[in-house]
Amino acid sequence: MRRALAALTLLLAGLSAPASAAGPRLSEAAGARFPDRAYALTLPKVMSLSAADVHVTENGRPVPGVTVRQATGADARRFGVVLAIDTSGSMHGRPLASALRSARAFVRDRDPAQPVAVIAFGADVRVASDFTTDPAAIESALASVEGTSGRGSRIYDAAARAVDLIRAAKMASGSAVVLSDGADRLSQTTSGEVAAAAKAAGARVYTIGVHSGGTNFGALNVIAATTQGEFSAATSLSDLARVYERLGSRLAHQYLIQYHSPAGPARRVRVAVDVTGLDGTAETGYITPALATAHRPPYSPSPAETVWLRPGAALAIAMAVAALLVLALWLLLRPRGTSLRRRMAPYVGEEESKEDAARRAAFLSGKMRQGAGRSLEQARWWPAFVEKLDIGRVRVAPQKLLTWVAVVTLVTLALLALVTGSPLIALLALGIPLIARSLLERRVAKQRKLFIEQLPDNLQVMASAMRAGHSFSGALSVVVADAPEPTRSEMARVVADERLGVPTDVALEGVVRRMDSKDLEQVALVATLQRETGGNTAEVLERVTETIRERLALRRTVQTLTAQGRMSRWVLTAIPVVLLLVITLVNPAYVSPLYTTPVGKALLGVAAAMVCMGSLVIKKIVDIKV
Repeated sequence: MRRALAALTLLLAGLSAPASAAGPRLSEAAGARFPDRAYALTLPKVMSLSAADVHVTENGRPVPGVTVRQATGADARRFGVVLAIDTSGSMHGRPLASALRSARAFVRDRDPAQPVAVIAFGADVRVASDFTTDPAAIESALASVEGTSGRGSRIYDAAARAVDLIRAAKMASGSAVVLSDGADRLSQTTSGEVAAAAKAAGARVYTIGVHSGGTNFGALNVIAATTQGEFSAATSLSDLARVYERLGSRLAHQYLIQYHSPAGPARRVRVAVDVTGLDGTAETGYITPALATAHRPPYSPSPAETVWLRPGAALAIAMAVAALLVLALWLLLRPRGTSLRRRMAPYVGEEESKEDAARRAAFLSGKMRQGAGRSLEQARWWPAFVEKLDIGRVRVAPQKLLTWVAVVTLVTLALLALVTGSPLIALLALGIPLIARSLLERRVAKQRKLFIEQLPDNLQVMASAMRAGHSFSGALSVVVADAPEPTRSEMARVVADERLGVPTDVALEGVVRRMDSKDLEQVALVATLQRETGGNTAEVLERVTETIRERLALRRTVQTLTAQGRMSRWVLTAIPVVLLLVITLVNPAYVSPLYTTPVGKALLGVAAAMVCMGSLVIKKIVDIKV
């Protein structure tokens, strides 16, 4: 796992580092409302710019009236910097001392009017100082960082807190510098939430990795990449000063670009900035807001209206109305209950009435439904189906769900046959059971994913309960009392089995199978060891929790890296299908041989098989098991 983490770190560093040094960087500044636009331009080297040196284009068209202001003097107050320093246990000693020494040099060399805030983070996140330009207050905040400690790092939480400070201070373009020596272990904030908050606040996050106890800089790379910042790795403690100096030089040469956009409403605009004397173009984009009122196009019947006007649709509507009338009559005329006379009739020799005969027939039909249920229970797939409904928290009886799927399939099949007149197209209704199965699988996968994400926090609660004196079973009961769904239901199942005499590890294995969780399998092993040999189970649970958190962080990183591959799969799969549909609608005669000739049908089958195989191959490539 350590090698995989190191490889991911090197890959991210290789992807992000060249882009940051190639040319100017552009990010949207906060506070501007369309059509007014404001951007922060960061230069890679020391330069003095004027409005004539900056050329702004929107969708390739030059923008007039551009103003350029450097972040110095009074304007430097709009370009605040947050220094976030890791104070976890692995940073204590020389790493933390070098970080604070470099931070003091950074504060000393900045523009005096530029405000600075200080954050210390480890097991928790603490704001040592809000934005201030007072050197004594900043020095006092940095001195207070030296005395903090904690176990673990909350890098994402620290980055989010830094962005919150920038947003609260209403900075035009704030920056945060996050320094750490390892991986994120305790954060409750995700990388996506940090990126969204930074975009809303017009902030960028620069990250610095210090080589001390660990080398997993995956979280630092992800934060820098998603917030348009930059990741820098200090190869040694003495190299920290150089990294801070380079960041200080970069942040000191920022310019605020403002102009009035000529773009129309509801347009996707690509903004490009060229600087005289610099290679490369800084680019970003935005979407202009739509008008409050829009002119409606001339009336034309929608595709749905054309379907309703067909003769087959009229027949289907008539059948549906007839079915509703029959249902209404049955509801009005159904038997309400038996009178005393009818209940006493069998004992005084009266003949059975027709109503009683109907009730007997209904009873027999209920017996038939029970017999059908028993037949389903004998099928091999039935127990797994019922279990998936339970895991997915579907509150519908299995027999009723199957009945509804069958009814909807038959009705859709009949409607498609009536509307289109093509039995081949009507067979598309057979995809409804597949869609229902896919929805059930997605619901089950969602519940299992939610269980895995909740598992580290629940295991931490178990460890704390055992340290407080509870047994393993008692700690499980504490989790059941406080945990959210689906953990509460699954752990309640374990507690109930244990009270019935089932060993705890055996009961946990049932939950491992239901939730398909390899992480919970480690907890079952801990329960086995605790039952057979005893030992400090709380400490073992804490180590298991730490391992699970690292694995979840690695999974999120892998999901981020494979997102483009998953999107490419769906795009490449949809392109042939969409093109075939479009050509069929635009020029039916061109593709009619594919639908009417045997060779064309065979080619369509081969093409469909190749598209499906290609989609499955791409899925296999990007589906990395962690």
